[in-house]
Amino acid sequence: MKHAIVETWDAVMDNRHNPLRHLDLASQHYLMQVLGWMWSMVFCLSFLSIVQFGYIWLAHLLLIAGITMTVSVFRQAERSRAPARVDSADLSSASRCVWKLDSEA
Repeated sequence: MKHAIVETWDAVMDNRHNPLRHLDLASQHYLMQVLGWMWSMVFCLSFLSIVQFGYIWLAHLLLIAGITMTVSVFRQAERSRAPARVDSADLSSASRCVWKLDSEA
C-alpha cells in the first residue's frame, strides 16, 4: 500500500517522474503552479458547494474538469519533448554565474 501511494505521488508531484519532465524547467514550474492553483480552487469550490445540496453537481463537474485539464497538460508535455539539458555554449555570458568565495568572504 505504501509503495502504491509513493508511486502515485511521484507520478504527479515529482518532476523526474511526471510527464512534464520533458519540458524545460521554467515550463515545468509554471505548469505545476497553474495546476496547483487550479486544484486548490477545485477543492475549495467543491467543499463549499457540498454544504448546499443543489450545487453538488457543480462540484463533480469541477472535479472532472480539473482531472481532464491535468491529463491534457501531461499528455501535451509528453508530445512536445524539450531537450533535457541546456548546453552552456547556448547561454549568454550574463547567464553564467561565477561564485568567487575568496573575494566575497
